[in-house]
Amino acid sequence: MGGAIQHFSHEHTLGEARSAYTSSCKICNQLIIAFESFFGCPQCFYVIHKICAEFPEHINNSLHLHPLSLFTSSFESSIRCFYCDESFTEEEYAYTCKDDCAFYMHAKCGSIPQPTIISSYTTGDGEDDDSDYIQFSCHQHPMALVVEARDGSDEEDIILGKKCIACQLPWSYPAYSCTSLSCPNFFHKFCVDKLPRKVQHPFHSHKPLSLQISKLQSCDLCCKKDCRLIFSCCEIGCTFKIGTECAFLDTIVNCRSHDHLLCLVEGASCDDIKCDGCQKSYKELDNHATFEIHLTRSFLFRCMECNFNLHFICGPLPSTIKYKYHIHNLTLLDSVVEDNCHEYYCDVCEEERNSNFRVYSCSNCQYVAHIHCLIHQIKKLIKGVNDISNDVELWALGENRWKWDIGIDEKNYNNNTKTETIRDLMNYLTQEEKEKLLQPWTLWGENFSFRRSTYDYYKNANSRFHQLGSIEDFETISEFFQKFDSLVRDDFDDELFFYTPKEGIEIEEKYLRQKVREVDGKYKVPNTLTPILKTLLDGYEGDLGEDSSLSPAMKSVTATLLLIVIDQMCRTKIEDVTWDDLQQWYFYLHAIYWIADFKVCQYLWELRQNFIRKYWTFKVIRLKQVYKNLIDEKVEYLKAESKRLKAESKRLEENLDEFKKIDINGFLRTALPRKKMAIDEDFSVSIALELKHKTVGDSFFSGFR
Repeated sequence: MGGAIQHFSHEHTLGEARSAYTSSCKICNQLIIAFESFFGCPQCFYVIHKICAEFPEHINNSLHLHPLSLFTSSFESSIRCFYCDESFTEEEYAYTCKDDCAFYMHAKCGSIPQPTIISSYTTGDGEDDDSDYIQFSCHQHPMALVVEARDGSDEEDIILGKKCIACQLPWSYPAYSCTSLSCPNFFHKFCVDKLPRKVQHPFHSHKPLSLQISKLQSCDLCCKKDCRLIFSCCEIGCTFKIGTECAFLDTIVNCRSHDHLLCLVEGASCDDIKCDGCQKSYKELDNHATFEIHLTRSFLFRCMECNFNLHFICGPLPSTIKYKYHIHNLTLLDSVVEDNCHEYYCDVCEEERNSNFRVYSCSNCQYVAHIHCLIHQIKKLIKGVNDISNDVELWALGENRWKWDIGIDEKNYNNNTKTETIRDLMNYLTQEEKEKLLQPWTLWGENFSFRRSTYDYYKNANSRFHQLGSIEDFETISEFFQKFDSLVRDDFDDELFFYTPKEGIEIEEKYLRQKVREVDGKYKVPNTLTPILKTLLDGYEGDLGEDSSLSPAMKSVTATLLLIVIDQMCRTKIEDVTWDDLQQWYFYLHAIYWIADFKVCQYLWELRQNFIRKYWTFKVIRLKQVYKNLIDEKVEYLKAESKRLKAESKRLEENLDEFKKIDINGFLRTALPRKKMAIDEDFSVSIALELKHKTVGDSFFSGFR
């Protein structure tokens, strides 16, 4: 036995030893193999690896801003190591945060030296200053500063595919490059010299963010998943983190239809993010216009506070723009359909365009341009939107249909000391008013169980028609077309009418928290919905309804519900409307009518009598195409299968012809030379019958009979 230590994990002295048996280390829970040196307690068989005995009890790690302590616990299966992302074994030691940050690392992972951008200068053998190199603590070789490509060198080919150790971005000058020819590592000079150790970000209101080199993580702003150098918050419970690219974003814009400022993120990874404008992700848009979104799909208007996102083509863009190759100003339009034709083109690139996408258009000469064809001019205007001399308004998708001049003094509104939200107005409601929102069906004399059971009846009766599309169920499809008029007029209509959610009426959180504005002295509604209300009031000659018995709070809450439904209806394209959408809209409008007697009968009538027919007609059109495609696929499959079967049949016929040529009788003469009988065409049959009823023993013992 060698030396002895007193380890913080055990009360007895541990001595160095070897054993012929394997055992489990109490620190890392891994095996100590036979004859490996370890530290153990002779009194209670407590053993640990020699390397595990060197793990300090307390450490500071660059992956976390607080001190870490080594302790043992029974970890849940959901807890994973921050460094390697692997789970913990039972009763394993781990480094955890002393400030209760829910930060965990394996003991071995915590002992791995983490990189830091700390440099020291080393002088080469030469006498020139150019021979000075920088040695970084996170890199084993010295690095030299490269300002530009050397004449006649193949340096561009060498650096192709490299990524900066810190920011994981491609090579760009100037940069510190490793002096070893076999080492591809480099640092951008900016990552070393210019990045501050702390930044204050506009989307993070409390403590400044601290610079860290980390494992690969996702940026909360641009959603990239390979950020190695990040700015993160050191406050307990805050997981805010951004990559260095997003730390200095300066393009902050106002969006009329959202209550917070939006940041224009360039170089975002947002294919899976659903846009709150068009209600689709880029992956869903790929099916319609890959080319039109290609040049703008890495741009994203984003509010991190409430995860509100707008595609660049749907976001707040300049309402007008001047294009140098056209004499008139171009106006931003949500869509342009020309002469009822089915082919539309951009007059800048002369490529085809999708009529559902926003464009810039000239009303004087029918000049139309893609958004991406004017992207450079658009970005210049957006980035200079706060300039006093620039009075171009920014419009997001759908905003141009509403009247934004609501006659409110912005200065008095912003300085109003009493800030009310829709949540505050909800708290002002009486218990009776709250029950009306929770159970509006009682207002038309019905209970929940009756309405729900009736709805379930029609839903079950119609369910087979909601799932149309399989060519194997042709009878159902045929029945659907035969009964189309009666289904739409009666069955689907009743299913729509009796839809009743158990939770009653609800208002989304994004509206509950918004500050309210008073419009025309009658209603207080969320800031982003005021233009919709103003537009409705102008059309309704000043009021939404006749019921004066409603309290001001109930009147405002009900008006907010109406505006939310109208906003959703205006944001949803007909081709994207689902049956669930129709049911939800109809239920809310029906409830609003009974609660407040607002003028919504025209919407109810349109949904129940007209749009339900339009919805199913559109579904039939799509069904026809789906059905045609399915049949075409089936026909092609059957053709291929028929071709295969014909080939198989031909092969078998050829095999049969070859088999007929075989001389079976000649084979039998050779195989059975002692058989004393005539060999004819039936000879093989008689042999088969004779052998069929004999056993193996009959052949062996036939001489004993």
